Amino acid sequence: LSAFGRLKGSMSSFSDALDDLKNASMFKDRTAASSDEKIATVTASNGASAASYSLDVTNIAQAHKLTAGGGNYTGQTGTITLELGQYDSGGNSFTATQTATLTIDASNNTVQGIRDAINDANIGISASVINDGTNDILSITADDTGTTNTIRISTSGDSDGNGVDNSGLSAFAFDPTSAGPSNAAEISQATDAEFTVDGIAITSSSNTLTTTVSGLTIELVAAGTTTLDINKDIDAAKEKIQSFADTYNDLISTIRDLTKYGGEAGGSGPLLSDSAVFGMDMRVRSIIGSTSSSGGDFTSLMEIGFASDPETGLLKLDTAKLETALKGDFDNVGNLISDYAGRLDDYINVQMGSDGILSSRTDGLDTRLEDLAEQRDALELRMESVRARYTAQFSRLDGLIASLNSTGSFLTQQLAALPGASRLGGK
Repeated sequence: LSAFGRLKGSMSSFSDALDDLKNASMFKDRTAASSDEKIATVTASNGASAASYSLDVTNIAQAHKLTAGGGNYTGQTGTITLELGQYDSGGNSFTATQTATLTIDASNNTVQGIRDAINDANIGISASVINDGTNDILSITADDTGTTNTIRISTSGDSDGNGVDNSGLSAFAFDPTSAGPSNAAEISQATDAEFTVDGIAITSSSNTLTTTVSGLTIELVAAGTTTLDINKDIDAAKEKIQSFADTYNDLISTIRDLTKYGGEAGGSGPLLSDSAVFGMDMRVRSIIGSTSSSGGDFTSLMEIGFASDPETGLLKLDTAKLETALKGDFDNVGNLISDYAGRLDDYINVQMGSDGILSSRTDGLDTRLEDLAEQRDALELRMESVRARYTAQFSRLDGLIASLNSTGSFLTQQLAALPGASRLGGK
């Protein structure tokens, strides 16, 4: 059983390596790099086109940010209306997409209370408190970047009686169109990212671009120019193909060791007489040495760098030849490897399945072990029965001897008591 356990371990490792190769999508891995990551970074999903793109960033997207400070609104009451929406600088117009009306009264008319009221409104605007050493200043920021996330704030019912001055709740007022009071300071405008990809002008409300180039995620960092290079991941493919060769060699070495003939000196493998295990060795090597029609101009593994040692049956991999093949026709190398991996995996899975060599052999050994266990139990029962019989016989014999000894002693006493016994004994 330990021999088959070892064989199963090698087969499982080989099957795991085949899982990474039998699907040609593994050969769709891509590498992505930006020539200047201070301008932009890039990642590529599987299957993205291998290409190079020129990226020229004019502006990055910014979030709208305002501050209202000095504490001159603390203790005032009234209503604050928050609006988040699109500001069109060309037409100087604002269109709200989300609105929240906050009632400010004695329960929340502090800097911290107003901050919490803004955050609790949950319309895409966040507030925090900054202390400048003298006063608490309220910082109000849109959660997302872009002109579609512009903030407008208006007030009403200001308890100081003046709804437009920079005192009381009207200190929060801000109107990007300037149609209303704008007492809050604008720290940063809401702006869209402006850039070109290969000369094509594009704007985006976000600096994270997921649909600009199919299969790429581009993160804009700053204004400037960079080049984005997308390539097929040759190193990842080489690593997985090498793992395939290594686990194949481990399987063949394991089979050879378990079935080896040690000669007169001994040391033969425990599965020397198992023809099915020999057959597995031959079948796997037969698949490796066969041809394929799936790899375009490549028809065998030998054409992409594999070679089989005629004495050991082990595979050798010429990594330089493999890299040349991958650079020349990456996709067809993938198709070729996937075909071989699929056929090998199908065979290995059958051998590891319920009708395969492992199950048939281990089931047979398990049955034999069960039979031996039953025979051992039966033998132990017979031995116990024999022991009990001998013990009983010994006990009876011991009792008989004791009885005879007692009878002998009695007879000796009786003879000694007969008349003349002492005179006879004296003669």
